[in-house]
Amino acid sequence: MKRLTEASTWAGFGIMAQVLANLVPGEYGIYLHGASAVAGALAGVIAEKGNK
Repeated sequence: MKRLTEASTWAGFGIMAQVLANLVPGEYGIYLHGASAVAGALAGVIAEKGNK
């Protein structure tokens, strides 16, 4: 659960959603595009935690 607070995890979710959107036929792909947009937005907002 701790990984969900990392921006790179959300970027990965966005990439996976884009891949699935290309594989899913019909109107369901639009939902995956939306999920990708949300994951990308979260990746942009969440700060990466560097080594302290």
